[in-house]
Amino acid sequence: MKTWLSLLGGLAVWAGHFLAAYVIASIAEIADPQHRQPLMMVFVALTIACVLAASALALRSWRTTRQGVFVRRLSAFGSAVAAVAIVWQSLPVYWAR
Repeated sequence: MKTWLSLLGGLAVWAGHFLAAYVIASIAEIADPQHRQPLMMVFVALTIACVLAASALALRSWRTTRQGVFVRRLSAFGSAVAAVAIVWQSLPVYWAR
């Protein structure tokens, strides 16, 4: 079970960020203009937290010695891709401002 959590941890963080970003964007669409700035700050905090979590998972899986080399590298790669994807999917929100 720990191997699966290691392999899918970064991707789960990415999926959670996607879901939360969708919810925040949906709320911001129907909110009054004065409420959009606090929602943007929540989105920025969420993005930073998720990138840090995915990066921490990548470093943890790279440094662990309990798993085989293939599992370690695949876990680190998946978490690193998740961190890049989180930043990538957040960029349009920052550009639209």
